[in-house]
Amino acid sequence: MIAKVKIMNVIVRLLSVVLLAGLIAGCNSTFKSNVSRFHELPAPKGETVMIVPLDPTKNTSLEFVSYANMLGSYLSRQGYAPAADGEPDLIVEMDYSVDDGKVMVRSFGTGYGFGYGHFGPYGHFGRYGGYYSSFYGSFYSPFYSPFYRHSLFNDNEVRSYVNYTRKLTMVIRPNGAGKKNLFEGTVESTGRSKNLAQLMPHMIQALFSNFPGESGTTNKVVIELNQE
Repeated sequence: MIAKVKIMNVIVRLLSVVLLAGLIAGCNSTFKSNVSRFHELPAPKGETVMIVPLDPTKNTSLEFVSYANMLGSYLSRQGYAPAADGEPDLIVEMDYSVDDGKVMVRSFGTGYGFGYGHFGPYGHFGRYGGYYSSFYGSFYSPFYSPFYRHSLFNDNEVRSYVNYTRKLTMVIRPNGAGKKNLFEGTVESTGRSKNLAQLMPHMIQALFSNFPGESGTTNKVVIELNQE
């Protein structure tokens, strides 16, 4: 009987690892962000645009040029044209940033082999009763019974990671001093990566999701990532 219990505990432990790996993989297959828009933007009629940095210190930045080219391709799809050497009808101001990050802490401890508990901002495990919980939710465990309340992991463990906030801003205004903005949009996302070069294509795609969108709203945009 003891041998059967040990075997069952090992099976349950392996199943919990497989399920957690699946949940993590599912989460990593999407890019989530909040997109805010305010605008009085008329339908495009071939207006010419010039993209400039909102922050003057980025005037000579090659990184800015790379992101501006991405942004310009989306503007072209909307019906705008690059100003080239001519005087633009519209000025498009762009800015981007990533903060220094916030350290997030999670503590781990189990009640039994397949039993993790709920946790909040600083979280804790230790819930008995047949539920599995991780960053991604909780599920009823068909493997649970009071007979399997033996802990496979007796020690509490504390883990930490850094969560970064990434932002992209775009402003469209008529060319000329003192004229009112026509569009103001912001994309904000959080995650463990601060690699803007890798994330910027997704942030720009989110900004142009349902462009120009309803003015005065903030919407959650979820982008399915290529798994190939």
